[in-house]
Amino acid sequence: MDSNRKVTHLGRRVALIGATVAMVTGVLVVGGTALASSRHTVKPAAVPKVDIVGKGIFNCATVTGEVGYSPAIKANSRLKERVSIWFLATNCKPAAGAGAQPIPKFIVGALSFPDNNFLNGCPQLSGPPLGVGTLDLAYNFPGVPALMIDPSVAPLETVKQLGAFWTISGLPGITDGSYVSPTFTATIKPNPIGGQNCKTGITSEYISRGTLKNV
Repeated sequence: MDSNRKVTHLGRRVALIGATVAMVTGVLVVGGTALASSRHTVKPAAVPKVDIVGKGIFNCATVTGEVGYSPAIKANSRLKERVSIWFLATNCKPAAGAGAQPIPKFIVGALSFPDNNFLNGCPQLSGPPLGVGTLDLAYNFPGVPALMIDPSVAPLETVKQLGAFWTISGLPGITDGSYVSPTFTATIKPNPIGGQNCKTGITSEYISRGTLKNV
């Protein structure tokens, strides 16, 4: 009886030691600090097989994103600020007779400019344009492994308010990279996030809807 208990107890100790060794082998000690190592291998993204320049003109029916203000726009405040716009455009189709190829699954756009007209006063309604900046467009970004479409640039795009919407347009439009177009325009609808308002200050707005035309 006693010998059986000793064997059982010894078996438990061996199992415990084995489990402890297994645990220690999964820990890396660096500078006295134990860091748990992962058994999962992080696989690199697939390398794109094709790098092309898109041609033709197309439209996108859905635009979402965000508008950021730094510092926050606020009633009766006149600090100099920078406005940044980021958007994601989807549901893109060729414009009539334009023969665009290929059609991106989605587009990421980024535009930033100093607001020299309104500064960070709130509300920013009507009056002169909000600002002028360079619009960078990336297609299928993050990259689709089978296809990488070169990004493009639309310099000196003017942002204006038209009712509840903002319009992004300029001449000559998209000049470099893919889908060169002299008649590019974008429309976005910014809305304050959460309970932000002119009294408490607005740091960012979400773009609830919009469109891209003649990309």
